[in-house]
Amino acid sequence: FTQAMHHAGKPVGLICIAPAMAPRLFGQDVICTIGTDEGTAAAIEAMGGQHQACAVHEIVIDRQRKLVTTPAYMLAGSISEAASGIGKLVEQVLLLTD
Repeated sequence: FTQAMHHAGKPVGLICIAPAMAPRLFGQDVICTIGTDEGTAAAIEAMGGQHQACAVHEIVIDRQRKLVTTPAYMLAGSISEAASGIGKLVEQVLLLTD
């Protein structure tokens, strides 16, 4: 489903651990974040992705692929912490919608 959305030119948002699948879903050099977990970031890089460290309240955007990612519970200690990044992600995904 995610690949079909991507191939249709639709924006995709991935949160928490889901961005770890980004290289498999979007191909080599996809830009994404899972926050600051070095092991997971290394796995993303090993699969050909480009991981960007990111705070819980921030997002990373791969504009070429219309992919928006945020760490959410990879870093969040509370619902409100996770919600800050997730809200930004949803807003950006909507802005990228054709």
